[in-house]
Amino acid sequence: MNSQSTNPPINQFTLSVADYAITLDFDHAGLAKAVAERYAAFATDRPAGLRLRVDLVGQERDHAMLDQGMAFVNGRLRFDAPGYVGFIDEEAGTGQLAISSRQPVEEVDYFLRVAAALLLFREGGFMFHAAGIVRDGRAWLYFGYSGSGKTTVSRLSHALGDTILNDDLLFLLPRNGGWTVHSSPFWNPTQVKPNGLDSAPLAGLFRLVQAKTVFTVPMQPGQAVAELVASVPVLGLDPGRTLAILARCQRLSREVPVHHLHFLPDASFWPVVLAATAPVLDLETP
Repeated sequence: MNSQSTNPPINQFTLSVADYAITLDFDHAGLAKAVAERYAAFATDRPAGLRLRVDLVGQERDHAMLDQGMAFVNGRLRFDAPGYVGFIDEEAGTGQLAISSRQPVEEVDYFLRVAAALLLFREGGFMFHAAGIVRDGRAWLYFGYSGSGKTTVSRLSHALGDTILNDDLLFLLPRNGGWTVHSSPFWNPTQVKPNGLDSAPLAGLFRLVQAKTVFTVPMQPGQAVAELVASVPVLGLDPGRTLAILARCQRLSREVPVHHLHFLPDASFWPVVLAATAPVLDLETP
């Protein structure tokens, strides 16, 4: 028997996305290797819910942050920009991208972020813009606009020995009457790099507010839903998904407490956070 028969093809990589997976097929072995190295901690052999093809066709784009020309057409996502052309159809489980770029790994990273958001939506969850921190087996999410303090609370918590699922993008799925938070493989150079696959039940959501004193304020239902919806990336570009996103955020806000957290740039926020979620945690304790 050929000992290599169980190994994936050299130009293929499968990425874990919470309980699911995305397989990438490349026409360029060097790009396939670079992508596999970047996401090695999130490699999996589970069957893929999405299968995507990536073709490297040149070096037209100088920077990966250029416009990708992204738009939804009848629920199907299309990319149509110079050096970045393709589609993702999550219902069919397929997609393709042709890139002409000097930073192809970063271009693929963006493609994967979008694909992960669509796959999770199809499976009943969504990707969420937040820092996810695990303490005592439970996850707390700290969210807000860029610069609100997600990386700060992550670094402070990491210094205390807490597990950082990710300080920017996380995967949320409804599970066992609550919600489970999964680490994601997406990070930027200034952020706390995720260690690999991990997950925990969600205990609380805190909208970060930089302040001179530390305290929490429970959000009213309507405000909580609006804040949550604003932190769901990608999907808001498709008007056909608006009601579903709203419904999922309403469910999340009913099942998990949502607060404003006024905080200082030190670890003094943790006792306040634990106190705010203590009643819910007590109810969940067998």
